[in-house]
Amino acid sequence: MGYYSADVLDPAIQHLLAISLAAIFAGSAAAKLYDLDVFEGAVADYRIVPRWLERPVALAVPVCESICAAGILFSATRAAAAAALALLLMAFSAAIAINLARGRREIDCGCFGPALRQQLGPPLLVRNLALIIAALSLEARSAARTLESLDFATIGCGAAVLVMVYLGVNYAIANAPVTRALKMF
Repeated sequence: MGYYSADVLDPAIQHLLAISLAAIFAGSAAAKLYDLDVFEGAVADYRIVPRWLERPVALAVPVCESICAAGILFSATRAAAAAALALLLMAFSAAIAINLARGRREIDCGCFGPALRQQLGPPLLVRNLALIIAALSLEARSAARTLESLDFATIGCGAAVLVMVYLGVNYAIANAPVTRALKMF
């Protein structure tokens, strides 16, 4: 067993988080690019950027997500991509918080383009905080340990589980308003 500290992360955990975040943000980017007009509408609904910037921002967000998703997969670019991803998530969180402060919960967050509509709410901020923590943890140094075949199986299965849990949480957040409405009957 090697020595571990707060600034050193086991390489298996690092790869697990990197693959999971890459899958989540590549999927998010793909969904936004699939129907850029719908995502542009979500950007416009936030009422944060000037109208003339809505299309460029709508295009820049999934491009940045794609670059970050690819960058965190490689050790040479992982720390920079993770920092950029954390900043992107902070910007998303700020936009959500601003609209929540304005009392605007009914708009779609735009997180997955037309694939999954989610109303703004505190659960999105909690979800984003978890993603920020995961991204920032990728900036830690990797422990000096050679990955073995069982590590690769664990990383692959673990990443699949983390992505499915993430999708399940997103689905629950998206359907919370409908679930609350059904409970009223």
